[in-house]
Amino acid sequence: MNATTEQRTIQKVSGFMRPDPPAVDFEGTLGDALSVMVERDRSSILVMEGGNVVGVIGADDIGRLVAKGVDLQKSRVRDFVAACLLTGNQPCVQIRNDDTVLHALQVMDSWTASQIIVVDEENRVVGTLTVLDALKGWMKEVYAP
Repeated sequence: MNATTEQRTIQKVSGFMRPDPPAVDFEGTLGDALSVMVERDRSSILVMEGGNVVGVIGADDIGRLVAKGVDLQKSRVRDFVAACLLTGNQPCVQIRNDDTVLHALQVMDSWTASQIIVVDEENRVVGTLTVLDALKGWMKEVYAP
């Protein structure tokens, strides 16, 4: 088979996402958020309220607060989270698990996002996808024998 007739395997987000994304409660402390990040070895986590994603908080956010002297045990996530309801005017950047990794990279580029939330066909959160995760899929798609 030559290069013009060869079929590429299109890689889906579901094959490269990180399932079971870590989360912290909206009413929790920033110390709680940092503990979850360290325990799960993730640089960002979802913020949940009543079973709904209401935001995302990252290690870079917490790092800036530590540098400013903020007491993580006294400060609430709700006061610092980047709010983003899954529906509404400012949704968390998300993609379906059956989308392609190339589309995921395009979405991340257009939103200037380094990580996006992955949802299933019923809009339930099923994972997260970083730029590096998507690039792994893209490499497999483009450079696979």
